[in-house]
Amino acid sequence: MSEHKFSFVLISGELEKIQAAAMIASVAAQLGTKVQVFASMEALLAFKKDVVEKKAFKTAGELGKGMLNANVPLFVDLFKQAKESGNLKMYACSMVMDMLGLELKDFVDVFDDSLGVTAFLDMAEGTQVVIF
Repeated sequence: MSEHKFSFVLISGELEKIQAAAMIASVAAQLGTKVQVFASMEALLAFKKDVVEKKAFKTAGELGKGMLNANVPLFVDLFKQAKESGNLKMYACSMVMDMLGLELKDFVDVFDDSLGVTAFLDMAEGTQVVIF
């Protein structure tokens, strides 16, 4: 039987989409699936320390606002838990970081490294790719 592997590409900055990705990725990782997550475009900005601290996320509607009001565990916490108890690796898009003059220290401590799209696509070869 072949080993299951998932690659998640986060591009939307909407809280609901990032939260859904975090839930699915963390469950898969905790069930033994190898998971890698690449955060790019506006999704990467949701991981900035100041955005997380202020909970200044872009929401698409009532569900996102409801999550914030209910104080549910946020995507950052889900990814951290999955990294601790499962096989999940996270990567920040170096192109976006370069364009905005950001470094890994500007983000919450969840990323394993930064890399470009080409490097991530090489890593994602042969995996199931899911885009959020």
